[in-house]
Amino acid sequence: MIFKNCCYRIYQCVLLNIMHMVKYNNKAVSKKGAVYYIPALLRKQGITGNVLVITGPHIVKTALFQRITSVFKEKGISCVIFSGTGAETETGGIEKARKLYIAKKCNAIIAIGGGSVIDCAKAAAAGVARPGKRITRLAGYQKVRRKIPVIVAVPTTAGTGAEVTACAVIKDTVTNNKKIIADTSIVPGFAVLDPVMTGSLPSYMAAYSGMDALTHATEAYINKYSSKSAKKDAETAARLITANITKVYYGTGGSIPRKKMLEASYLAGRAFVRNAVGYVHAIAHAIGGSYNIAHGMAVAVVLPYVLAWYGNCINKKLARLSDICGIAGKDLPDKKKAEAYINYIKILGNQFGIYRNFYKILKNKNIDKKDIKNMAKCAIIESNPHYPVPKIMSLKECEYLIYRICNAY
Repeated sequence: MIFKNCCYRIYQCVLLNIMHMVKYNNKAVSKKGAVYYIPALLRKQGITGNVLVITGPHIVKTALFQRITSVFKEKGISCVIFSGTGAETETGGIEKARKLYIAKKCNAIIAIGGGSVIDCAKAAAAGVARPGKRITRLAGYQKVRRKIPVIVAVPTTAGTGAEVTACAVIKDTVTNNKKIIADTSIVPGFAVLDPVMTGSLPSYMAAYSGMDALTHATEAYINKYSSKSAKKDAETAARLITANITKVYYGTGGSIPRKKMLEASYLAGRAFVRNAVGYVHAIAHAIGGSYNIAHGMAVAVVLPYVLAWYGNCINKKLARLSDICGIAGKDLPDKKKAEAYINYIKILGNQFGIYRNFYKILKNKNIDKKDIKNMAKCAIIESNPHYPVPKIMSLKECEYLIYRICNAY
């Protein structure tokens, strides 16, 4: 076991060094009304002709979306619209988007939506770059390795960080398992952070996405082998989130808190693509994929459990985040500050109506030991050796943690 763990750490160190060497060409535009500057942005890149606009079935019906596409048309952008994405980025929808891009001879992709929409755009672009491969064959690390079409990502939620990350979470419609396409070539070329786009976001979605961003920042910060730039991004993201998430949830403060949350999501995404996530995301992917639980809710429930399981090895880092976010008194011992940070996450979840565990959601499901074992296996396979977690979890420990998360106690 010790030898296996050493091998994990060596692999993780090599992988993170590769990610740290990535040169980010992603450019962020953060301002109110920035979405209307996209045509000029594309012209500067020499992009003309058809552009594939990927969005969701609800967004496509909104007056705001109609207004945006009308402006694009006035500015000479021919929009080919694909609105077949859902709450999950399913392989069937990705394949349809890829085929549409090729059939209509598009020259770029504009993704307007949440994480699933932007992930669909990244996966479809990867498929365009690799036309001879099924989308599921691109899952894993550095399987694309080709120049993809230019992607302009316009997030309508402030949480996933998909507009800057080098990964796309996809759901295999055959197996129902979630997989990750992780490749430095699929980072969108541009991120347009416009608070106008999150103005009509329901409060529960603002909470879920905001908790997702806080999880990104926290996991990236506590992981091993972290770079200074990623740590700084994670610290800034955590500070912005804790200062603004409740304002956005209750709809106070106008567009400024929404702008700050978009910037926080972007920074948290930039942090975790360098430092990776950890067991929180792996367990949330396993449970969420099995029972169709929204990702933001899943990570919000799982986060305090995993942080508590790590114990003393992350106290110093959580204490630092507590200081940055002004959660507990700076004179307290690190352990007390770390406990305060974990309790703060629980308080936020309670404030946003997020359950303490999944018992009420899953009480009508027949969850047996086999289900728990399978979810634990999926979580461990995703985590080891890919994530440089503070402490390595065994399969049995993971099973016990999932049991606690899924059952009342």
